[in-house]
Amino acid sequence: MWVGLRTPEGEKRRCWLSGFVRLASPLAEEPVPLGVGWLFQDVTEAKQTEQEAALLRFRANQLHRAARAAAECENPGEAAAVHLDFALAGFADHALVDRVAGGGRADGEGPVLLVRTVATPAGAPGPSHITGKAGLPLRYGEGHPALQCVDRAGSVRADAAAADVEQARDWALARQWPRDSVHALCAVLRSRGRTLGVVTFLRSAGRSRFERADAMYAEDVAVRIAAALDLEELAGKS
Repeated sequence: MWVGLRTPEGEKRRCWLSGFVRLASPLAEEPVPLGVGWLFQDVTEAKQTEQEAALLRFRANQLHRAARAAAECENPGEAAAVHLDFALAGFADHALVDRVAGGGRADGEGPVLLVRTVATPAGAPGPSHITGKAGLPLRYGEGHPALQCVDRAGSVRADAAAADVEQARDWALARQWPRDSVHALCAVLRSRGRTLGVVTFLRSAGRSRFERADAMYAEDVAVRIAAALDLEELAGKS
């Protein structure tokens, strides 16, 4: 069973394996029960290792399945959406792909304009919606996580600090994300030394915040999406 313990570093969960042992005296001629002993064993590390291994196997399997499905797509843009759909399972509630307007961006260039090209449905579950290379221009404000991701050429995590539901909803809408978004993870799309855009994964209040291991998985997905988008751009020029 999992038990929450309060420590100076915050609340930590521990997993305890317990069992009952009957107490009896070895000196008695006949077994005489004296009581019951309740024994506990801390198996937290073993359980965490088991869960982490299972999660890694699932994510590796999703990457493998996505690669096989994307290989059957005639359009590289559709392949990028396939990678996004497979990554979403068990990982996030929403996902968005924003591309750099006008093509890739070399490091050190000036301000960037992003356009929305792929997005998961906001309502019922279903395949990602592809808006095309032109996309919908996004007027992200200064300090937006997606713009930070482009500037740093690295992953950026963000969380709604407000505990109030309405304030958290305003936080998401101000960033042009689905209103139930509370946790965000942006991973940069890089190919051939250029930044092509950003993929953003979003979680609602019912999920935990993104951790470093989540960022590493998102970066693996971003590499595959970026390769597909770069191929689409090259195909359009040929």
